[in-house]
Amino acid sequence: MKIAIPLFRTRVSPRFDCAQQFWVLEVKNNQIIEQQDLQIKEKIPIQKIRKLTRLGIDILICGGIDRFSERHFYFFGIKLFSWITGEAKDIIQCFLEGKLESGMMMGDDGRCCGRWRFRGGRGPCMGGDCHKAVGRIPKKGR
Repeated sequence: MKIAIPLFRTRVSPRFDCAQQFWVLEVKNNQIIEQQDLQIKEKIPIQKIRKLTRLGIDILICGGIDRFSERHFYFFGIKLFSWITGEAKDIIQCFLEGKLESGMMMGDDGRCCGRWRFRGGRGPCMGGDCHKAVGRIPKKGR
């Protein structure tokens, strides 16, 4: 499987649409067998999505992402782990261990130190029912 992570230096980029550097990894049997740094200079998110799709990316691990991009990844069959923060090497290790979930915040020690919470019902994932249970802050009076 091929995984792409938009980067800001060594960390997961806080916004997919602003990222120009991507870390692309090929993983087999939970081992990284190939990796490369990729520059995507296109400014428009759909152009980035098309380029990643042409590269055969199966999974995108990213920070913040707009709904338009989120829906396109879902449409193209690319699994999305969104609203992830932390060092990319810690995030990929968490993924390889099967512990990564959308909305995770990784601390400096490589451990999960929290989760993103969203107002207004928007969850940190797309597709299925996971957005109903994850990332909601109950409104007062309920």
